[in-house]
Amino acid sequence: MSTSIPTSSSLCFSHAVAREPHAVGAHCHIRQFRHTDFDRAMSPLVLADHFVMTGPTFELHPHAGMSAVTVLFEDTQGWMSSHDSVHNDHRIEPGDLHWTVAGKGIVHTQQPEGEHARLNGLQLFVNLPQRLKRIEPATMLVRAGDVPVIEGAGARLRVLAGSLGGQTSPLLTPEPILIVDGRLDADSRINLPLPAGWNLWLYARHGSLTARELGATGIDQRTELPSGAAIVVSAAAAGTVELHASTGEVRFVAIAGPAINEPIVQAGPFVMTSREEIEQVTAAYQAGKFGTVKPFS
Repeated sequence: MSTSIPTSSSLCFSHAVAREPHAVGAHCHIRQFRHTDFDRAMSPLVLADHFVMTGPTFELHPHAGMSAVTVLFEDTQGWMSSHDSVHNDHRIEPGDLHWTVAGKGIVHTQQPEGEHARLNGLQLFVNLPQRLKRIEPATMLVRAGDVPVIEGAGARLRVLAGSLGGQTSPLLTPEPILIVDGRLDADSRINLPLPAGWNLWLYARHGSLTARELGATGIDQRTELPSGAAIVVSAAAAGTVELHASTGEVRFVAIAGPAINEPIVQAGPFVMTSREEIEQVTAAYQAGKFGTVKPFS
């Protein structure tokens, strides 16, 4: 007679995806992750680029149907200047987060500034559900000094967006989202709660990280993330992901939000739900309806 052991798991772990940096122009290297790398389970993220930029790279360009988010890690040298067609000029400094709600359409440019500039950060495409794709564009900046920090037990977590451990970022986003820039010392652990219907994108940007599900019975769900790799964890029911710096200090990014269960049609900087919508926003951009950026020096 055989005895089966009941198993219960709230979470689904993807395979780890590792990416090597590739050059974009003469002054930028990017390690890129796309939603198609994870069987489209990366939602609400569409794309995540880990960039190192030392000179001008992205000229004036449009976005629509999503939010374009820039995070500069604290070891950035110099700063990034941002100019857009809603006429906000921002100086994005080390540790800051800049959120561009593209909505129905925006034009912007973001360039490195300062002597010996070396910008180390993330560029994120965060999808908007169809009901929000035509909202008015807007830009917001959260300064590093206003980012809540959780410290203790070998961990330092910067809560750039959303709420964690009783700390809440001042950033107001179109839809709920959690963005954490974290550090774990060797052999340290933290727990990340994941609500039902949410996806977690987890990126080991420096050092190796182990992620496993807490509370599952009869099953050991864990994934090893080498430096430069990412996974997605999807929650059919609420669960908890334990992160463990198993082999040394690790720096990581965790981004979680409710999955948007709608088609994704991406054409460069435009993210819509159909080819027809892509054609409509392209025509609007070509007709000058995204506005213009004021001249700057």
